[in-house]
Amino acid sequence: MTVAQVRADSTAALDAVLGRCDEIADAAFAAWNVPGLVYGIVRGGSLVHARGLGTLRVGEDATPTASSIFRIASMTKSFTAATVLLLRDAGLLRLDDEIATYVPELASVRLPTRDAPPITIRHLLTMTAGFPTDDPWGDRQQGLDLGAFSTLLRGGLSFAWAPGMRHEYSNVGYGILGRLITNVVGQEFREVVQERLLEPLGMASSGFLAEELDQERLASGYLWREGRFIDEPMDGYGALAPIGGIFSTVEDVARWVAGFQDAWPPRDDPEGGHPLSRASRREMQQAMVPVDLRLSATAADAPPEVDSLHYGFGLFQVDDVRFGRVVGHPGGYPASAHT
Repeated sequence: MTVAQVRADSTAALDAVLGRCDEIADAAFAAWNVPGLVYGIVRGGSLVHARGLGTLRVGEDATPTASSIFRIASMTKSFTAATVLLLRDAGLLRLDDEIATYVPELASVRLPTRDAPPITIRHLLTMTAGFPTDDPWGDRQQGLDLGAFSTLLRGGLSFAWAPGMRHEYSNVGYGILGRLITNVVGQEFREVVQERLLEPLGMASSGFLAEELDQERLASGYLWREGRFIDEPMDGYGALAPIGGIFSTVEDVARWVAGFQDAWPPRDDPEGGHPLSRASRREMQQAMVPVDLRLSATAADAPPEVDSLHYGFGLFQVDDVRFGRVVGHPGGYPASAHT
């Protein structure tokens, strides 16, 4: 077989996979009550396919594209975690430091038991601080005033577990990491992420403030209720922006995804232009704490499908018997991404 034939076969195989992905997207869009969607596929560090369906704004002919802007919701948590690791790598903190050292409002927090260990930065990154799951409350605190968040922290926090015992999804924990970043750097959280991650990576269409973005490319938010779409204004920037506040595009998120792909395999090559080291990007993708083991079957006589779910630093790791290892983070808000 010639090189040309190998390349032709490879191109045909990729085209077949992309066609199947488009079929899946068509079926999903037909089943969901959403105005529009856009998706992209990254291969070998490059965005090789992108496609939009529907509209960015109900009543307008505005098909989403790879440059359309959506709030990416909890996918933001991977940026928050990466910023913490940037500060760790710069020697400004250690992951096993007590969080109260950097966020003094937590100094008076009463732990659930006398023998409970103090809450550390690592606990917050892995969602093992012991806080109870706070969805959907946390989703609606995006624009919480910074002063009100400080008051909330000083007033005491609820615990479902002693710190370090188990994973439980917590938006409050990542909000606290945002305060950590601000206090360590002496600069507002969004500015730190913008200057240390988004700008160096060329994510020029991404940011935290909707009013600073290209309004023609920005998706509006809606609720589906009683058979119609209802406008749902997006919360502004606030104390819980670290949980889900970034607006971005498929093109920009592809750069973010490519950075995690590029971290593998470990090698002697120069680091390249990413602000976070390859070792730290690999670290974020590692299984730090178990979340769930799921067993399911599609039919009574079908073999079971098994996957194990773990959490790293701002990213989930899924080991699936069908698909292998999958790393990522979902997210959902009105006019947001889910990936």
